Amino acid sequence: MAELYGVLAAPIGEQGANDFLDSDAGKALMALCGALALVIVVIGIVRMVNGIGRGRPGEAFKSLVFALLIGGLLFNLKLTITGVKAMSGLTEKVFTSITSVTDNSDGGGDDK
Repeated sequence: MAELYGVLAAPIGEQGANDFLDSDAGKALMALCGALALVIVVIGIVRMVNGIGRGRPGEAFKSLVFALLIGGLLFNLKLTITGVKAMSGLTEKVFTSITSVTDNSDGGGDDK
């Protein structure tokens, strides 16, 4: 029980998530997500073949691409965590940029 508490009390962020994935519970979660990823990709391939058979190659290709994307995200959770951290950093920079452009800290109101 103490090991589980130590994993759950890990620091928030990429390092804490990677520490969780290195624990026994994290390895079990990674194995389940990997198995789920394989099932999703197989279903995507079957839907692609079915879509081509019905004469809808665009829909079939879209189905395969989304299945591969979701399967890839589930299959490699550490890469997913790194990607989420990168996107949150990018979002933070966008909001900081918007705030610096729209900041009206000169004390005046709108110039009309």
